[in-house]
Amino acid sequence: MEIVADVTRQIVLGIANGLHLAPIARVVNSLSNLDCQVRIEFNGRTSNARSASDLMLLAATHGAPLNISADGSDAEAAVEAVVAILESPEPPRETTTPVRPR
Repeated sequence: MEIVADVTRQIVLGIANGLHLAPIARVVNSLSNLDCQVRIEFNGRTSNARSASDLMLLAATHGAPLNISADGSDAEAAVEAVVAILESPEPPRETTTPVRPR
């Protein structure tokens, strides 16, 4: 049985280092309270957006075209959340001053 998506968006991955663990964790966390199924497709492979290991296997690099689709009662909110994370450059990490030994 084929799943028909209620909401679909095609985006370009804006994260300079590609799809790696930090943005993947943000994607998975953003979906935790939403009632829907979300899929991300890249290069012929479709992954469950709620699974960090599935998303890592996409190996999508900066500038990669991604198809994001969702179905369920929160499909629109889910797609918007995922798009916001993946289209934007990764937020700067907190920097700390290195401690030099005395």
